[in-house]
Amino acid sequence: MAEKAQTNGEFKKVLGLGSLICFGLAYLAPTVVFNYYGPMSVASNGMYTTVMLCTAIAMFFTAFSYASMSKVFQKSGSAYVYVQQSLNPHMGFVAGWVMLLDYLLLPMVCFLLVGVYMNTYIPAVPVAVWIIVLVTLCFLVNVFGISNTAKADNIIVGAALLMMALFVVVGIITIAKGGIDGTSNGLIDGTAFYNPEVFQFRLVLYPAAILCVSFLGFDAVSTLSEEAKNPKKDIPKAIVLVCLGAGIIFTLIAYIAQVMWPVGWQQMSDPDAGIFQLLAKITLIPHMDIAFLIIDNIGSIACALSGQAAVTRIMYNMGRDNILPKKLFGRLNKYGVPVYNLIIVAIIGLLGIVFADNIMAGAELISFGAVTGFLLVNVSVPVYFLIRKKERRGKSIFMHGIMPIVATIICAVLWINMSNTAKTVGLIWLAIGVLV
Repeated sequence: MAEKAQTNGEFKKVLGLGSLICFGLAYLAPTVVFNYYGPMSVASNGMYTTVMLCTAIAMFFTAFSYASMSKVFQKSGSAYVYVQQSLNPHMGFVAGWVMLLDYLLLPMVCFLLVGVYMNTYIPAVPVAVWIIVLVTLCFLVNVFGISNTAKADNIIVGAALLMMALFVVVGIITIAKGGIDGTSNGLIDGTAFYNPEVFQFRLVLYPAAILCVSFLGFDAVSTLSEEAKNPKKDIPKAIVLVCLGAGIIFTLIAYIAQVMWPVGWQQMSDPDAGIFQLLAKITLIPHMDIAFLIIDNIGSIACALSGQAAVTRIMYNMGRDNILPKKLFGRLNKYGVPVYNLIIVAIIGLLGIVFADNIMAGAELISFGAVTGFLLVNVSVPVYFLIRKKERRGKSIFMHGIMPIVATIICAVLWINMSNTAKTVGLIWLAIGVLV
């Protein structure tokens, strides 16, 4: 039975630590590491593992900034709230506005991925039909409350993790037998991290900037602060665990894939479908590509579910503060869901129909919002704790000074290395927000 909201118009506290972690993992879609395998392997000259490791390290520092702020501010607005309370309301709006870009577009990209993949295997059903069905399905699940979304996420994340575990086992056995087409150099292969013949910093940093999108799950967890049973304890813990777990799992999967087929980045006929070419070549278990298609699509649906839930709560918080029109954005239905926000997000999800041939461009646009928002949160930590609260003891200097400053520098480097298209569109979006 759907959970009803409290009579005072507040979110109902129904989520424990396990549900928060599953929500975060569902939002980052564990199988996304497979989706990016082909394009990022080609972009990095076969050093996908290094790209993923660099991204994981960058996001781990940023996750600590989020954890620090979530202990103090237990509101659902995430970066918007943290920056607003630490720097000033105008910068808070900018942070919320740029993060809205990735939150609004990520469900659209998820629907698009499923539509394109399903159309590949069932050409009779157009991409547009898949997108419409999925948008409707996710809307109906989310409209009846976060507890239903959490239950769906738990099942989907479990299935995705099982698929990843199977891939690791099969990959290790395949490598031991010589890898794909006998091209493997063995289980220990340093060129998966660094190949001096083709290595370039730009070829690592550019993909890493895009892959920041893969770690948005820890940010999504912070949007549920008002629905967590014990937000001060569980939200920071879930943020760090989601980021750490994703970093370890993603890097391991990337390494297994690269070592299994070291020359894959040179031989793929279609990098966007590179993972299907890899899985189709595995002989140990037939039809692993079909199994992946099913699990990955389910994972993308989970990501879209969580993405819709997260962005509607950011919009609600901005509406509640009357920064966005309160009558539209700051209202909850009887299930504790900002339903008008959900309708807007669903409509944007339908725009995936227009971008059926430009998936990676969408990912680049999402990365602008993510990295910019991360930058502002990292800056807000030392300002709040060291300057405003004057907490300047040894531990605070390290946690609230050194850690976020390192994270700021890393995010700045990633921001610089984003594509010019992403920067241009992102800055236009930011300019619109400033005018608002």
